[in-house]
Amino acid sequence: MSFKFRLQRILELREQHEQAKARQLASAQQTADEAAEAQESLAALRANSVAQLHATTQSEARVGHLHQLGTVLASLDERLVIAGDVCKAADASVHKAKAMLEEAARDRRVLDRLKERHTDVWRTGEATKDRVQMDEVALTQFARKQEEKNSRSAENAE
Repeated sequence: MSFKFRLQRILELREQHEQAKARQLASAQQTADEAAEAQESLAALRANSVAQLHATTQSEARVGHLHQLGTVLASLDERLVIAGDVCKAADASVHKAKAMLEEAARDRRVLDRLKERHTDVWRTGEATKDRVQMDEVALTQFARKQEEKNSRSAENAE
């Protein structure tokens, strides 16, 4: 007879839930990485624009060109602020997904430990049954040998 854990289906559902949370964490991490990459590229673009503005101011530049560069820098500053907010939101999403994954893993581990305890109890019970059965067999064999010995003694005494 084999061990059957009555809560096995719930354990499987918890494992599936944990896997779903792991996928959500991976997705959130990917989104956060993409947001950080976008923010870094905007920061690099802004740095190039600032360098271009400084190079233009040292040469004879037209007022319209300087005004256009100023507008571009202001736009990039706004986009950087927005990208920073997106990064913060993505990081918060990652932290939330990590917490949910940890909770799902904890729930699954509780059932895993319960299954292990139930398995240990079952094994102990099975070992006890086997031991009792072996003791009964040994006792039966001993009794049979004693009877044979007694019958031989009785035959020899006659």
